[in-house]
Amino acid sequence: MTRITLRDPASGYLMDCAIDGLTHDDLAALPLDEQICAEIAKEIAPCLPAEFLAAYVARVGVVGAGLDILRAWLDHKTREYFGLEPWRSRTDTP
Repeated sequence: MTRITLRDPASGYLMDCAIDGLTHDDLAALPLDEQICAEIAKEIAPCLPAEFLAAYVARVGVVGAGLDILRAWLDHKTREYFGLEPWRSRTDTP
């Protein structure tokens, strides 16, 4: 079982998260730093999405990863629960 530890930005508590079954689409949806992702890909690719995310968290740390990953997860779950579409800015022109 692949697990990562993240720091919850709201409570400050450490959270142990199981990430087995993470898909490529799930991983692509996370707001991860592209430069760090490129570095990790050079080092460990090919690999499973869970292995990649575990390496990312190890690289950026539990605080930084927690801010990005938990924010994205919460946003996704909120939209899923309320049936909301992602917000997109629009230019209202007459």
